[in-house]
Amino acid sequence: MITPAELKTKADKQFFKIMSAQLKGSLIFPIAIRSDKQITGSNYTDWKNDVLPLYQGSKSIIGKGYSVDWKYKIINGTRQQVPTNIYIETLEDYLYLTHRSVDYKKISHAHSLITIYFAELVIWASNNPSILLTYATEWEELLLVCKFFTSNSAPYPYYIRELPFEVHSKFIEQHTGILKKLLDILLPEKMINKNETDFTLRYYLKKANTFTQIRLLDDELKPYLGYKECSLPLDDVAWLKWTPSKVFIIENKTCFLTFPKIKDAIAIFGEGFKSSLTKHIPWLQNTDIYCWFDLDGSGFEMLNMIRQYYPNASSFLMDIKTFEAFENFVVANSPKIKTLNYLMPDERKLYHYLVSQKLRLEQERISQQFVQQSIQKLN
Repeated sequence: MITPAELKTKADKQFFKIMSAQLKGSLIFPIAIRSDKQITGSNYTDWKNDVLPLYQGSKSIIGKGYSVDWKYKIINGTRQQVPTNIYIETLEDYLYLTHRSVDYKKISHAHSLITIYFAELVIWASNNPSILLTYATEWEELLLVCKFFTSNSAPYPYYIRELPFEVHSKFIEQHTGILKKLLDILLPEKMINKNETDFTLRYYLKKANTFTQIRLLDDELKPYLGYKECSLPLDDVAWLKWTPSKVFIIENKTCFLTFPKIKDAIAIFGEGFKSSLTKHIPWLQNTDIYCWFDLDGSGFEMLNMIRQYYPNASSFLMDIKTFEAFENFVVANSPKIKTLNYLMPDERKLYHYLVSQKLRLEQERISQQFVQQSIQKLN
C-alpha cells in the first residue's frame, strides 16, 4: 500500500502541470492519485502496517491534504476497511500536501506581473510555470528590459551594458536565455535577426569591433597595409585594396607567428577570424585560401564553416599523411559527430575517423621543416 510520503512525492510530480491548469483557469480538482500497490499479506498485522499510516495522514483526520474512500473487506476473518480511491479535493489541499504554497504564490505573482506588462505573453506564461518560478525574483527587471525593446526601434545606439534603464550592468548578459524567449514573442520579425544567436547581434545592439590579425608573408605587400603585422576591424579588412595570391588562415597563435615567408601571401590568425566570419571580404573571393587548423573534429568544423562563405578555400596540413607523420603526438579528444556538408571526400573520411576514435593532433606539434616542405609543394 502506498505510504503518505510516496503519495506526496507522486502528487508533487504534477505540480507544474497543475499550476499551468490553474493559470489557464481550467478546473482540474479533484485529482486522483493512483497507488498501484496492494496490501501486503493477509493478516491483521499486515493490514495495520499498510493502512493505518494512510488513514492517520488523511484529510479526514488532519483536516486537509489527501482524501481516501474506503470499503469493507474480510481480512483474516475480520471485517476491515481498505482504501478504494485516493484523491485531492482542492488546490488548498494539494498545496498543503506538497508544501508548495510559497512556490504557488511566486508563480501566481509572476503571472500577474506578466499579464499587467504584456498581454502577448500570457499564453506563454501559462504554459511555462517552471520558468516563472525559476526567475521568480527577477521578473520586474526582465519585463523592464522587454519594455525598452518594445518601446524603441532597432537598431539601438547602445552597447549591451549601457542600455538606459535601472538594472545592474551585467543583468542582460546573465539572462540572455530567458530574454530571448520573451523578445522573440514580443518583437516583430523585422526587429529580430533570427540567423544570430548572439544577443547583441540578434536584437541589433551596438557591438564592439572584432579585430582580425594579419601578418604579411611577403614584405613587398607592405605598401598595401602599411605594416608587416597589424590588427584591423573586420569591416576595415573588407576595404583593403589588394589581392594577395595566397591567404593562410591559421588557428594557433604560435603557428601564425612562425609561419614561413611566402611570395605574395599573407597569414590571418584564425582564432579571432572564425568568431566573426562574414561574406563581406570581397578580395578573399579572388585569392587562394588555405586553412590550417588542428586535426580534430573542431578543426574540420571550422574548415566547413569557412567553406560555406568561401568555396575556394582549401585545407592545408589537414590530411592523413600529416596525421600519420606526427601520430606519436596525438592526444585524446571528446568531440561529437556533426554533419559537415562542405568537406571534400578525403577530409570527411579523416574527420569521421578522428571523431570516432576521439583523437586530436594539435597543429603546433607539426615540425617547421614539415611545414616548409609542404609550402614548397604549393608553388
